[in-house]
Amino acid sequence: MKRHADLIIYLKSKGLRMTPSKELLIQFFLDNKNRHVPIKELYDYLNKSIEDVDRTTIYRNIEKFISLGLIQELDLPRVGKVYQYVFDKKIHHYYICKSCGKVNKGNAALFEKIEKALKDIHDFSKANLSMLFYGFCSKCDSSIESDTSI
Repeated sequence: MKRHADLIIYLKSKGLRMTPSKELLIQFFLDNKNRHVPIKELYDYLNKSIEDVDRTTIYRNIEKFISLGLIQELDLPRVGKVYQYVFDKKIHHYYICKSCGKVNKGNAALFEKIEKALKDIHDFSKANLSMLFYGFCSKCDSSIESDTSI
């Protein structure tokens, strides 16, 4: 598990200039590792510590953290975009129902097969693999089928 100081060292090694807003965001994600956090909550958190924080700054930091594999963006039906810390987690694969919005963590065995196929077919090794699948859960899928049969 990474600590705040470890992540700052890592991010600096990737050429990221540390600012008070970045440091606060890192700590926020570490404190909320197992949650899906909406952008408004990030904004409110930063705004309490940094007066008149600019939304553009937050979005730029979020995009940078995503590109470095620190966090992952999920687009949840009925909720919108949320962000989750994934840097030192083993699995962060999800399948999400587009109708009811239920989020399920993926099965490790399935993703091991996908990783093996990527290596065998494309000679691509896992770096920080993350996958999102959007579809319909069995409950919503059956209600969609019954609606179309009328």
